[in-house]
Amino acid sequence: MALDEITRRNQLIRDLERELEDHPNSVFAFLRLAVAYRNAGRLEDAEAMLQRALHLDPLSFDALFNLSIVYFQMGRLEEGLAEGEKALKIRSNSPEILSNMGAACIQLQRWDDAAHYLEKVLEIKPDMASALSNLVTVKIQFDELEEAIALGEKAVGLAPNLGVAHNNLAVAYYYNGDYNKSFDHIEKAKEIGYAVSPEFMDMVSEKVEGD
Repeated sequence: MALDEITRRNQLIRDLERELEDHPNSVFAFLRLAVAYRNAGRLEDAEAMLQRALHLDPLSFDALFNLSIVYFQMGRLEEGLAEGEKALKIRSNSPEILSNMGAACIQLQRWDDAAHYLEKVLEIKPDMASALSNLVTVKIQFDELEEAIALGEKAVGLAPNLGVAHNNLAVAYYYNGDYNKSFDHIEKAKEIGYAVSPEFMDMVSEKVEGD
């Protein structure tokens, strides 16, 4: 990160800390500072601010939403899911929360739950490329490869520079036996800057060279 960007971020935090001192009972002030801390990678500080916001307003959707994100970023996935569920009770059709929860369930290998959340996202927002891409991974686990490929193609069509979408589509093509298309999407993911698994790259290359 550029030095001037760090300076601006630190100045924003100082300004928001002063604002909170002036308005110690403002949920909004806690929220703004929490987001600034989160953006600066100060996740424990962000968690503390959000907990204080929720002490003032236990039904704050924004506080619950941001706390779920903080927990996901900290790797505390079950806690993130719990806060996300609380937020969904307030706003059940938030594609962002549903998508985040689907991604967390993938990490936990809770495939049925991941499918539930991600399919709900796409009912609300059919063109959400990240949710489409994550659902590719779920469909591969269910051995629904044609559907996985269709979802992946839609994802890269909507977001051609989303590296993970190309990577996940490459995996779907690989398991469907279309190694050349798998290789093409792996190359595209690498070109974008996505960290492709070297082991998977070797698997695809071996199949292509063997054809």
